Amino acid sequence: MSFFGELMIGGWTTALAMFGFLALNESGNLVRARRRIAGWLESAAAVVHASEESLQQDRGVAAR
Repeated sequence: MSFFGELMIGGWTTALAMFGFLALNESGNLVRARRRIAGWLESAAAVVHASEESLQQDRGVAAR
């Protein structure tokens, strides 16, 4: 594909992504999606933190 064709595809993709982002932002769904993602990341981080604590406790028991 020519360089010009790649630029056109990139430009249209960027434009559509911007339209979608702005539409979600105006409708308020973007804020809800960000909150949902943040809640999911916090719960995932809590699970990882809890598993790291249990691994540290297991290491302490094994070292004794």
